[in-house]
Amino acid sequence: MFLLSIFLFALALSLDGFGMGLSYGLRKIKIVFSSLLIICLSSAMAIIVSMLFGEMLGSFLSERTASFLGACILIIVGIWISLQNYFLNLVGPHIYSLDVPQLGIVINILKEPVQADLNRSGEIDFKEAFLLGFALAMDALGAGFGAALAGYSFLWTPLMVAVIEFIMINAGVLLGKKLCFSDLQKGITLIPGGMIIILGLTKLIRL
Repeated sequence: MFLLSIFLFALALSLDGFGMGLSYGLRKIKIVFSSLLIICLSSAMAIIVSMLFGEMLGSFLSERTASFLGACILIIVGIWISLQNYFLNLVGPHIYSLDVPQLGIVINILKEPVQADLNRSGEIDFKEAFLLGFALAMDALGAGFGAALAGYSFLWTPLMVAVIEFIMINAGVLLGKKLCFSDLQKGITLIPGGMIIILGLTKLIRL
């Protein structure tokens, strides 16, 4: 049950990566191994940093209180991810005309992953991988904080996130190359938040 919860948590955070890989596969955009490694390590580092803060807060709380707070945070993060993905699919790109160029690029990537290919080379290079990694790591920050308070392993959680995301991005790219439509990608964006909400609710029930 311990490893299963971590696996499901990592899978929920990696489904956005699957959707991203699907988008690239459909458009024949390549992700070289070094770039893929950067993307996955970015999410793992986001989990490590947020879990460190969660562990620090948890040291001041009783185990039951920390678990309760962590479960509530997971539910809130799940709701946030669901709403974020819903509105990113709903609204048009004109919404993202921001005054901060770097932030605007990241938000555009969240809506349409192919925009990470800034030089239109058909390949995600080293620099573009950092942008993608940052975009995918945004959700991991809040989720990692809640996971630490909920009692998830500080060692296995980031490792599982990196490995599962690596697998899911590759699977998305391979599947995308064989498909001629992108409806599946849009549907996938609604799943991660729901999975994290379920994990939070499960933790509450077990308290």
